[in-house]
Amino acid sequence: MPDTPAFEVIVPIYRSRRVLGPFLAGIGPGVDVTLVDNAYGEDDLADLLSGLSNVRVRDAGGNIGFSAAANLGAESSDAEYLIFMNPDTRPSERSLRRMVEFLQEHPQVAACGAAGDGTAGGGAQPTMPRVIAHSLGLHRVLPRAGVYWTIEDTERIAVEWISGSCLAIRRSAFMAAGRFDEAYFVYMSDIELGSRLVRIGSVQMLLGDVVVPHDDGGSSDLPEVWVWRRRGAAWARFLRRTRRLPAALGLSVIVGAGYALRVVGYRLAGRRLRAVEMRSYLDAFLAEWIHPEPTPHRPHT
Repeated sequence: MPDTPAFEVIVPIYRSRRVLGPFLAGIGPGVDVTLVDNAYGEDDLADLLSGLSNVRVRDAGGNIGFSAAANLGAESSDAEYLIFMNPDTRPSERSLRRMVEFLQEHPQVAACGAAGDGTAGGGAQPTMPRVIAHSLGLHRVLPRAGVYWTIEDTERIAVEWISGSCLAIRRSAFMAAGRFDEAYFVYMSDIELGSRLVRIGSVQMLLGDVVVPHDDGGSSDLPEVWVWRRRGAAWARFLRRTRRLPAALGLSVIVGAGYALRVVGYRLAGRRLRAVEMRSYLDAFLAEWIHPEPTPHRPHT
C-alpha cells in the first residue's frame, strides 16, 4: 500500500470545548487539524491546544455557520485531500488514514465517509418516495427507503451524499462541485453538495468497515430545541432552493404533515420534550417558507 498522501482535517467549532478535548486526543499528534472557530474568544482553548503543533486555529470572524466555516478552512489548506468533521465525532488517526487511502486506491471515487456507529453517514437525494418514507419514519424499519442511511460494518456502498460530520473528499472534486453552499448556516449543505457531485458524475462511497462514532447534535453547548429549529429551517431552505416551486410545495406538505404527526404521537406517548423538539422543527420549517431568514454573509477576516 502506498504512503498516505497529504490530508488535513477541517473542523468548524462553536463553543465546542466540552467535546474538543476528546476529539483531539483521539486523533493524536500525527494529523494536521484546522479548527475554524465561530466563537473565537468565547472559549479559552489554550490549555487544550498547548503543545499540539499539528493543530491550528482560524478565527471565523463571527458565527458564520458550518458551511462558510468549512469553506474557510478548505481555503486555508493546500492538502490534496480534505476531511471535514464535527468535533463531536470520535475519529482515530487510523480511521482517517483508511478513508484517505481508500480514495487513493480508488481514483474513480471523489469522496467517502465512515459508518457513524448507528447514525446516518450519508444516503440518497430527497425524492418524493424517499421524503414520504422519511416523514413517516419508515426508515426505522426500511433503512434504505428514506434520505438518511445507516450501513452494516461489512458494507461499502455508493451513496448520493455524505454527512459533513465525517466527509473525506479530494480537494479537486470539492472545488469542482463548488464547495459547500454558504446559504445554509448549518445542516443540508452536505446533501446539497452531494447533489452537485452527482451531477458532475462523481462517485461517493460509505465505508461500513471504517467506524467513526458520532454524538449527533453534540458539537456545541446549544440546546436541543435550537438544533431542531435549525434542522427544520434548513430542510425548508433546501427544498426552496433545489426544487421547482410546485415540487417544493408538494414535498413541504409531506414533511410538514409528517412532523405534525410526530408531535401528536410523542404527546400521546407522554414524551413531552421530544414533542417540543418536533414542534420546534415544524415551526422553523414553516417559518422559513413564510419569512425566510436572510442568507448569511461571511465577514472579511
